[in-house]
Amino acid sequence: MSALSQLSLERHDEIAVISGGGALDADFTERLADLCSSVEDDVRVVILHPQIGVWSGFDGATDIGDLFAHFAEIAQPTIAVLHGPVMGGGLELALAADIRVAAADCQIGLEALSNGFPRAGGLQRLTRAIGRSRATQLLFLEQDIDAATALDWGLVNAVSDNPLETATDLARSIASRGPIATRYAKEAIHHGLEMPLAQALHYETELTILLQDTNDRAEGVDAFVGKRTAQFSGT
Repeated sequence: MSALSQLSLERHDEIAVISGGGALDADFTERLADLCSSVEDDVRVVILHPQIGVWSGFDGATDIGDLFAHFAEIAQPTIAVLHGPVMGGGLELALAADIRVAAADCQIGLEALSNGFPRAGGLQRLTRAIGRSRATQLLFLEQDIDAATALDWGLVNAVSDNPLETATDLARSIASRGPIATRYAKEAIHHGLEMPLAQALHYETELTILLQDTNDRAEGVDAFVGKRTAQFSGT
């Protein structure tokens, strides 16, 4: 495997960037899982910015199942940077991110059903992202949509001529906030979707109570009262 196609992780202060990866194949999914497990606790945001070919779909045989669970379950907020055609397995990978930033020329769609059923958890995440009606439309009519439509549907969060720059700006904004609070918020959203409403509300309250005893919460209150920028420590 060439250095160019090797998926790698780099730290930029409190932001980790996963980049490289020449194709979405079995080696990619295994390497991504390893990198996700290696993200250090003091990282506040993770950006996924692989080579453009990764987003075009699976290259060869891969396992079936939730192939991107390691990425979806990272404690920190995650941002995927989408380029070019985002199809099939590429879309399933993108859906595992919390936030998606698309290049203006992106075309987005699932594989035609005649070519194979989505096999990496994409249908479930797609339905949760854009609702049953639009997920059904995208799947059954086998229609690709452009970045503007994806933004209107809520499938992506931003469209940009320079999506990496936009994603980095978003990551810096998130990183400036209390890391414990952002992690708890992510946890409340992800796990709350799997619970009945009453249970989800109780779970959210429990996380709020846990947050009250952190140094970051005290720092946030003190900074607000003192009209200064908070300096969160992640404790």
